[in-house]
Amino acid sequence: MVKNVIVVMFDSLQFNYVGCYGNEWIKTPNMDRLAREGAMFENAYTEGLPTVPARRAMHTGRFTLPFAGWTPLSAEDTTIADLCWGRPIDTALIFDCPMYRLPKFGYTRAFDKVWFNHGHEADDYFYEKDPLIHYNVMDFVEEDSVKAYAERYNQRAAEASLSEATNYLRQRQYWNGEEDRYVHKTMSKAIEYLETVDRNKQFYLWVDSFDPHEPWDPPSVYDPDMKCPYDPDYKGKDIILPYADVLGGLYTEEQLHHIRMLYAELVTLCDKNLGRLMQAMRRLGLDENTLVIMVSDHGEPLGNDEHGHGLMRKCRPWPYEELAHIPLIVRGPGIEPGQKIKSYVQSPDIAPTVCDWLEIGVHPDMQGKSLLPVLRGETDKVHDFCISGYHPYSWSIYNDDWSYIHWVPNGGDSDKMGKDFYAASVNSDHLVATGGKGIFHEKVAAQKEMAEAAKQENSDAQERYQEAASADGADQWTCTPGSSASVPERDELYDRRKDPFQLHNVLDKHPEVAKELFDMLRERISELRAS
Repeated sequence: MVKNVIVVMFDSLQFNYVGCYGNEWIKTPNMDRLAREGAMFENAYTEGLPTVPARRAMHTGRFTLPFAGWTPLSAEDTTIADLCWGRPIDTALIFDCPMYRLPKFGYTRAFDKVWFNHGHEADDYFYEKDPLIHYNVMDFVEEDSVKAYAERYNQRAAEASLSEATNYLRQRQYWNGEEDRYVHKTMSKAIEYLETVDRNKQFYLWVDSFDPHEPWDPPSVYDPDMKCPYDPDYKGKDIILPYADVLGGLYTEEQLHHIRMLYAELVTLCDKNLGRLMQAMRRLGLDENTLVIMVSDHGEPLGNDEHGHGLMRKCRPWPYEELAHIPLIVRGPGIEPGQKIKSYVQSPDIAPTVCDWLEIGVHPDMQGKSLLPVLRGETDKVHDFCISGYHPYSWSIYNDDWSYIHWVPNGGDSDKMGKDFYAASVNSDHLVATGGKGIFHEKVAAQKEMAEAAKQENSDAQERYQEAASADGADQWTCTPGSSASVPERDELYDRRKDPFQLHNVLDKHPEVAKELFDMLRERISELRAS
């Protein structure tokens, strides 16, 4: 049998916004169908957060948390596509996630075919010279939030954070319907690939949809005849790209709920397009010999308490449940349908699973484990627990009974998080040297302005900037003004059975449990560093 693999990645998909994972109100019929026809993993966690480390782990089978954050592929890294080279396997990467094509990062290497759809975050500059005629960005922003953000930082920072939304609207103004949405175009290209690939040979297709990543603008935002199906009575503005920050005072609970419902509507649109891909597979007879893996890189903080621990978007290196826990569904020949597997699995397990299915051999450098033995019922588990976190700011561990988070002191190294993550980790010198701009150019400029203002002795700006930068006032930078490497001062322990979303820290009640979990976590990190 000619064996093929399709991996479908949905960026920022919270596991608990998928019906088969227990959400009773959201509509995700195709994801649910995929789970019924295959197997869903109930305890899947991304080990190294966020976007780029997660993909590096999935493509290479190696853990990133002990080693590095937002970094390019190295010459020493061996990806699935690298291993397919020189074999009768056609490889394709179809994506709209701009992080694959960051300058000099190399994540598209070794694929035979690469197709990219412009316009998402970090690629919004593609449209910045287009005149914005048909929309006004303030129609998608609450004035009170802009004022509150400006008071927290400064007006320049508030305006810079709107530039991405403005560029997004420059392209959005010419869309005619949901068929113009990124996820629709990306899935259409994937279907075209399946229709034209030589099915006498093996193929390995990675489809990477940045949706449901923000901006959260599902069909109801632009269709005057539609209401958001999950919040039809809402009367306020559709806030499609809220400020990434600690929330306190930026939005009302009603606004936060509506933001989440727009996100949910976009998840449903992603599900609809997954259904289009599944229908094409069935029509082309690919169900009989193709392994399908549906996965996310991470979830998304979307508000207070269990929704996001007081955060909107990924603006702190906090690996709580709503971010670290991911959906993972696998379907293929020989896999018993309808399985709900409790085994702990991690993002690095994707690569060895794909290689195992394609029968090309699991590279000895891969630290992840093939999931095929679990899927086939040959073993109950491949890991006893999961780890997750941001290198080098946080480590966490999850088992049946507990979750524990260790906050790693970072020593106040100036600009440290910017070097480990996001814009400052991307070498844009060659672009600047030829008159171009680096990644998140406007946000970098705004942050520099905040830093200069903070140097004024006894100024209000200094206090605001220090609060924004980190817990100890060190000058640190991420991709967005207000984002920082600040972490809580004390470690945290949660009863996973009673408190799965980590709202009640019980470390003082069970210090011996915390000590045991910390030792397990430290030992696991040490093992990975040595292998």
